[in-house]
Amino acid sequence: MVKQSICAVAFLLLAEGCSSNSDSPSTVSPAETHKKAYVGLFGDQAVAVLDTVTERVLKTIPVTAPDGLIITPNGKKVYVSSTDTGTVKVIDTADDAIVTSIDVGAKPAGIAITPDGGRIVVSVGGANEVVLIDTSTDAVIEQESVAAAHASCVTTDGRYAFVASQATGAPAVVELDLLADTPARTFPVDKSPRMLSCAAKAIYFTAVGLDAVEVLDPASGSLGTPIASGGSPHDVRATPDGKVELVVSQTAGDLEFIDVAAGSVTAYVPTGKLAHWITLVPDGTRAYVTNEGDNNVVSVDLAQKRVTSAVAIGNAPRKMALQP
Repeated sequence: MVKQSICAVAFLLLAEGCSSNSDSPSTVSPAETHKKAYVGLFGDQAVAVLDTVTERVLKTIPVTAPDGLIITPNGKKVYVSSTDTGTVKVIDTADDAIVTSIDVGAKPAGIAITPDGGRIVVSVGGANEVVLIDTSTDAVIEQESVAAAHASCVTTDGRYAFVASQATGAPAVVELDLLADTPARTFPVDKSPRMLSCAAKAIYFTAVGLDAVEVLDPASGSLGTPIASGGSPHDVRATPDGKVELVVSQTAGDLEFIDVAAGSVTAYVPTGKLAHWITLVPDGTRAYVTNEGDNNVVSVDLAQKRVTSAVAIGNAPRKMALQP
């Protein structure tokens, strides 16, 4: 994290505190005092750049049909899949401009990244494959067959990617070994998986037409008892300590807290219409939720379990990434 000499009180809920850096405010660059978030605006065909300190949109970057969106751990590059152009756009966060367009195939959707930031995992549904991109060269280095690939998550050790396959009549979660040339493993499921969370011992995922979160044990290949949600759950994400899985319900318009040990939802925080995506701050104390129906982004204090801010962002916000 970049050191800061002052705290911006205008948006304390999104700032992450002060450091002991003794530089005066006049010598600290805007990049050092302002964190940015990047939000895909499906309705505006663009990516919004949000200053999380001032709560202002600094810029919108044209990207048609922005679907998957991820930022590198060093915060220097944002990758956005453009579904209708068959490309992944690369945004340089220094000047917030597209610097590269990578051809990946028809209808790219979800994007995940390895913990070291070295590779991007792109689900290319129209091409029935997963594409790996080397972030040092922004070149495609590998392609793996996955029917109707939709989204993915990567394990914390960077070893495996779990991919949602929405193949008609044969929905599945597919395990790809990112470090060895071993055959993929396929776990059939009842309904088309949507978003996935790679937890320590299980894969949590949402599914089309299922008002619950599924739990897959990759060791045995078996599904556990589904965890009921408020309806049409979409994104799902683990807190850093692994004790809670967060899920947004598009029907209820809320952020729900799944107690991993109990295997049930234990708390609900109303966020807004068509809650779509969850983005955690690094220390896990807060989460941003995009509300596609309200055209805003809200910040949720996870300890207090309440919304502490709402920011108008643009039309139909979906995926979001926070600059570390």
